[in-house]
Amino acid sequence: MKFLNQIDKIVLDNIDKINLWINEKKLENNLPFYTSVDLRVSKNKIAAVDTNIFPAGFNNLSEKFLARAAEVTIEYKRLKHKLKVKKVLIVPELHTRNRHYWENVLSILKILELAKIETRVGLVLEGQSESEFEFEAISGKKLIAERITRQDDRIKLTDFDPDLVLINNDFSDSSPAILSDLEQIVVPPTEVGWHSRKKNIHFEFYNKLVEEFANLIGMNPSHFLLETRLVQNIDFENKEDRAKLASEIEQMLSSLSPEHVDNQPFSFIKSNTGTYGMSVIKITNAADVVNLNRDGRKKMKVSKGGRQIKDIIIQEGVETIYSNKEPVYYLIDCELIGGFYRTNNLRGSTENLNTKGMDFECLCGDPSHSQCENFIHPSLEIIAKIGSLATGYEISYLMKNN
Repeated sequence: MKFLNQIDKIVLDNIDKINLWINEKKLENNLPFYTSVDLRVSKNKIAAVDTNIFPAGFNNLSEKFLARAAEVTIEYKRLKHKLKVKKVLIVPELHTRNRHYWENVLSILKILELAKIETRVGLVLEGQSESEFEFEAISGKKLIAERITRQDDRIKLTDFDPDLVLINNDFSDSSPAILSDLEQIVVPPTEVGWHSRKKNIHFEFYNKLVEEFANLIGMNPSHFLLETRLVQNIDFENKEDRAKLASEIEQMLSSLSPEHVDNQPFSFIKSNTGTYGMSVIKITNAADVVNLNRDGRKKMKVSKGGRQIKDIIIQEGVETIYSNKEPVYYLIDCELIGGFYRTNNLRGSTENLNTKGMDFECLCGDPSHSQCENFIHPSLEIIAKIGSLATGYEISYLMKNN
């Protein structure tokens, strides 16, 4: 905790300068409506190891954080849309069996209702005759969703014509035509789903921003950088391809500064598109990739939805000081609304926690969540904002190039 507390103090001593820099960056890019940022804190490094443009864990936020989210949403509506947004249509994933996911949607509904916005849920469906569906969340609460229809350049439900379409679906396969070229506001753009997002592009923007941040506060950027390398056209069934990947891993591990590695350096290999904890393997010895067993090869062949994996990123591993948990911070319009810890009693401090056995707990560890906002670390807030800013640049890049 010593390092984290030191960075907190440096951030607070420079907060006016940092906020001015962040506000300048906000004006330069296409900020997403919301983001969630997975953070890793070691004895000498703080890094945003993943940033989600379509976050799906709002149900893990305390009531205080949901109320804060509503306040920020009201300000977003005032600043970005001159209070013209009165009706919002949420377009969710189709996790019909994932009751935790529907609890997340209910939490988003609650935020928007607290912000005095009329909200409904609409589904992008093909080949089904039903027009209305009922889903049950883990709490037992029911949620009604309807089929979306399109008329000219607007989408709507039977008796609901939204001003803004809020996407909570990462569209891993493609951007559906029904949501393209709408006259309504669509946030985030469907064109930046995981069918087009690439992790290496995101981390190029992230690392550039944390270098600027580090220079701003007079620190070595290595305390915040996350070394990330792209290796393309890898077939894990091909031993030569695995050897090629192993060579890149060996080079990266040897390049990591001993000053910023707690113990033995390690890395993760991941799909270059969204993972949801899938297609992620920890590597401490490059030779392990060459000798990857059948289960490991199978794990790295396909990602969500059965998509074939060809492009891999090798990413520096960051050990967590929290033993088996990591902070996850949530933002709206690049403003922090709250967070929680992802915990996993089946995993250790150097492992991927976003996998079987994970659970979530309040930042303060208090079941009443009465003081949760006091456990936000200033340094983690800024790194989370940088992760969110990086997605803004990423969105601008994708919209321009796609």
